[in-house]
Amino acid sequence: MKSYLIIPTIALLLILTGCGGGQQQTSLTDPFIGGNIAVNLYLQNGAPPPTIYDGGKFPFGVNIVMENVGEADLGSTENPYVTARLEGILPANFGVTDASLQQVLNERINGRKKNFDGTTLGGMVSNFVFQDLNFQGKLQGNDQVTIRGTLCYDYSNTATTKVCMKSDMLENVQDATLCSLTGERQVFNSGGPIHITKVIQNPLGNNKIQVNFEVSHVGPGEFYGRTEGENCNPSVRNTNKYFVDINVTVQDPAASVQCYRLNNGGTGRLIMYGGTPQVVTCTIEHTGGSSARVYTDTMTIRSQYRYGQFIEQPIIIQSVPS
Repeated sequence: MKSYLIIPTIALLLILTGCGGGQQQTSLTDPFIGGNIAVNLYLQNGAPPPTIYDGGKFPFGVNIVMENVGEADLGSTENPYVTARLEGILPANFGVTDASLQQVLNERINGRKKNFDGTTLGGMVSNFVFQDLNFQGKLQGNDQVTIRGTLCYDYSNTATTKVCMKSDMLENVQDATLCSLTGERQVFNSGGPIHITKVIQNPLGNNKIQVNFEVSHVGPGEFYGRTEGENCNPSVRNTNKYFVDINVTVQDPAASVQCYRLNNGGTGRLIMYGGTPQVVTCTIEHTGGSSARVYTDTMTIRSQYRYGQFIEQPIIIQSVPS
């Protein structure tokens, strides 16, 4: 990604940072800020311009502005892959090369953060600047093209819920204020496009429960498995679409987690056919180390994936007499 910015870009970034960087109050009981979007995309006003000229008479640039509104960090060790590219035009027609229409993020863009007192801090803003585009051809009349800015990036979500563990699977009315072995659980999700939308617990035996959780895509783009060479190709021929890596853990160090769709363990790759919600069934068993009769434990579900989304704008190419 090029390090220099034009003056209007700086002004826009200050505005966006001012809008997103202020503190907002959230519930202290919710560990996350939440939200269904990881990244907001903008095109800087005037880059690209609404109208250009033919015959190589009008050099212009395109500035894709990205704001990290989720709760994971972009360009981090956890989410290293972030690229942007321009689509919808033939590079030679605009006097540039294929390579010049793709850029890689070379900095860390932090997401939104929640403070211990419930206030939140906005995520960071960055941009990709594509310069020196200039339509070379000579037209018989005006024409229109649409330039699309595509962002492809690694992202991750975290969800937490409380599960109930008991040494005796028979329900006791006196335990109702502590927890119940049966029923739907409240679930909290960090900001991003992959959420855990439902969690249901049932007893299986003493110190053993079954948990069913539903994984859903709630964002505006497409998701892919984190595979080498994956550049968020939306083609129906792309067999790497709709994969997400899932990791399930609990706080209890003496508990085992087995999920049959996750290699019969707590970690595996889930395919969400056509992007539709998928249910994962897990067994959690406390295997010893404590004499606690009844207690709640925190179940954490982490998802990792590659995500693609885009923004586009039509441009009028005006024919200018020689």
